[in-house]
Amino acid sequence: MENINIKNKLLIFIIFNIFYATFYLYTKHDVGNDSSISEWLINYQGGFTRRGLGGELGILIAKFFSISLRQSIFFIQSTLHVIYLILIFNYLKNIKINVFQLFALFAPIFLLYPIAELEVLGRKEMLVFLFFVTLLYFSAKKFSSLIINSYTFAFLPLVCLVWEEVILFAPFIIIVLIFKNKLLTFKDSFKKLLIVFLPTIVTMLIIFSFPLSREGHDIMCNFLSTEFNERCYMSASLMMENTIYFDTFDVVNGHAGIQAYLRYILIFLVGFLPLNMLISQNQFVNKNNFITKNFKLNILFFTLYSPSILLFMFGSDWGRWINITYTFSILLYFYMLKNSIITNKINISNSFKTHIFEKKKLLIFIFFIFAFFWNPKTAITGDIATNTLYKIIYNSSKKLFAYDSIRIFQNNPIIKFHKNYIE
Repeated sequence: MENINIKNKLLIFIIFNIFYATFYLYTKHDVGNDSSISEWLINYQGGFTRRGLGGELGILIAKFFSISLRQSIFFIQSTLHVIYLILIFNYLKNIKINVFQLFALFAPIFLLYPIAELEVLGRKEMLVFLFFVTLLYFSAKKFSSLIINSYTFAFLPLVCLVWEEVILFAPFIIIVLIFKNKLLTFKDSFKKLLIVFLPTIVTMLIIFSFPLSREGHDIMCNFLSTEFNERCYMSASLMMENTIYFDTFDVVNGHAGIQAYLRYILIFLVGFLPLNMLISQNQFVNKNNFITKNFKLNILFFTLYSPSILLFMFGSDWGRWINITYTFSILLYFYMLKNSIITNKINISNSFKTHIFEKKKLLIFIFFIFAFFWNPKTAITGDIATNTLYKIIYNSSKKLFAYDSIRIFQNNPIIKFHKNYIE
């Protein structure tokens, strides 16, 4: 199968994402009920609490530059997102990929998802993605294993203090560390990684052991009100109800029905399909460490998917969980590909090749439908969104050019269809 040079195409896509991510973050940074802002309001002013480090950083920047807290949060959110996208481009720009890898890279549950679902844009998992991409950079052959070990040792605990649920995706980090350190046995892996992860383990124990009190929460909220004229709402307000002790199962179970579960099974099957096909058709090149000796590639990835099930059980933002799981998975796949850890083969039947791959117009049509015409909503109760790319451009144009909607011929069937099914 012919490989494609994606540098120019990826550059255009990254620039598109940078522009719209920054634009939408700016337009919603002063919205009074936006969840992505409320997450960054959590701070330590009432005492130690989970997710408080991000809020403290926002407060520090706001005071240092004498700007509002929301302006500070916008600066943090946009900086993290832009740096992340630039690193993604630099990491992948020189890879020549096949058609299945192209579909996997442009899947609507990956880079495009935050600007398709604005409730996701600016969330704290962006810091987690940035941490993981940087980890992959340091895993290159030109860097010593001491760098990647020290980086994880020092910075993963800080990431946990911003968003503790990163711990569910620690197995992805562990895999990279095992490859980089060339650990041969379970015993070697356990001993080495225990040292690297010791600060993270201690940090998670502290987070679990010292929850914020009701009085501390009141102090935190009063500080926001007094110093920045901000109120505790959404994520900042729900800290007392939705704790870290996995007591929110009814949040999911009470709102979701069989239709929602079936919908997300379909979203997983379709969204992960190109990546899972690549994983199922390839294997490790050498059996030279603990992972390659004991796992097949497809078994490894499905094992890595498993911890995120806890998120689906106890949190209702299933679109986010899909996005986070896929982001870690696709980045790990390309890490393995870049470092020649796995083979790069794909077998397709002659009939499939004849009917699809040799008909470029049909293939391009299928690609655009897959990549740009659908995406999961943020919450489990939301239906599948359609016309993703069009809505991103159309909705932003309304804000940029200050018009409410297209209403030239009110009774025209096309306009009615546009109003009912596209807007």
